[in-house]
Amino acid sequence: MVKGRQGQRVRYAAVTPDPSSPRLPPPSAGGLASDSIPFVFPVLRRMYVRGTILGYKRSKSNQYENTSLLQIEGVSTKEDVAWYGGKRIAYVYKAKTKSDGTSIRCIWGKVTRPHGNSGVVRAKFRSNLPPTSMGKKVRVFMYPSSV
Repeated sequence: MVKGRQGQRVRYAAVTPDPSSPRLPPPSAGGLASDSIPFVFPVLRRMYVRGTILGYKRSKSNQYENTSLLQIEGVSTKEDVAWYGGKRIAYVYKAKTKSDGTSIRCIWGKVTRPHGNSGVVRAKFRSNLPPTSMGKKVRVFMYPSSV
C-alpha cells in the first residue's frame, strides 16, 4: 500500500503496457526497453468521502431530530454542496450486542440540501441519529451520480 493524494491509501495493479494506449509513461532514459517496465495504474479503494455529524437542525429553542447537519471533508461553499445533493450516507457504528453475527451496524440516509453558505449539508436518515453520533464520522458515497 502507498499513500496517495490527501492521505488516501492507493493500491497499485501492474499492467503490461499497450503500445496504442495514450496513458503510456515516457520512455525511460536508462536504455531499458519500454516493454520490460510494467506500467502501474492506481486503483482507488474508497468510494466515499468522509463527513462529520455536527448536530441536529435547530432553531433558538427547538431542535429537529429528523434532520441532521453534516460537514463533508473538502467542501466549503454552497456551490460545492450542489454535487452532493441526493448522495447516500452511511453512519457505521458498533453496538454492544451482536445481530446477525456482527456487532457493526449502519444507519442509511441521504443528503437533502445545503445548510448555510459554508459547505454544511442537511441530511435525513431512515431512523433518527442517536445523540451519541454527534461529532462522529459518516461515509458520503459517490452514488447515485448523474455524471
